[in-house]
Amino acid sequence: MSVHRPAPPPPGIDQQDSDIFTKPSKGLIMMAAQDLHEEVCNWSSKDNNIIAAAKKMALLMARLSQLVQEEGSSKKELINVAVQVAQVSDEVTALASTLAYHCMDRRMKTNLLQACERIPTIGTQLKILSTVKATMLGSQSKNEDTEATEMLVGNAQNLMLSVKQTVMAAEAASIKIRTDAGIKVVWVRQQPWYQY
Repeated sequence: MSVHRPAPPPPGIDQQDSDIFTKPSKGLIMMAAQDLHEEVCNWSSKDNNIIAAAKKMALLMARLSQLVQEEGSSKKELINVAVQVAQVSDEVTALASTLAYHCMDRRMKTNLLQACERIPTIGTQLKILSTVKATMLGSQSKNEDTEATEMLVGNAQNLMLSVKQTVMAAEAASIKIRTDAGIKVVWVRQQPWYQY
């Protein structure tokens, strides 16, 4: 008699982290975060700081989505998560810029720089819009709250899309890195959990 065991979670994802994405997607921010998370979970974050930072950003954005949707959310926590997203945005940009600097292919270098140059601006806007949204929490004006939420959602979607494009451009550019650059970025596809 064989015992059927449930499938393990995909490798490289902590159970706590994967739990946030196993619940049904609620809201456009969560869907954007989940889209980025699915893309970066195709890659191992070992020896790849861009993937590690992008995974962290997807998780922070999922938490931001929860805070925006929950009744009685903490203003301080909403702002804190937005600040963390902005910090990770800067980290992704710095890593991608360093990679682009050492890329020998001009077209790939340009693509990577164009993809990552939007991230800091959108990250800063997210911080500002989250502060505006936090001031609207508990507000009596539904119109202003709805408008603040819509702007925050649009910004979050743009940020997740820019990070996803940066990850894809970084993967392409990393094959044309000068060997003497001293940069080690390893792109290893995760093996699907069902193949274990």
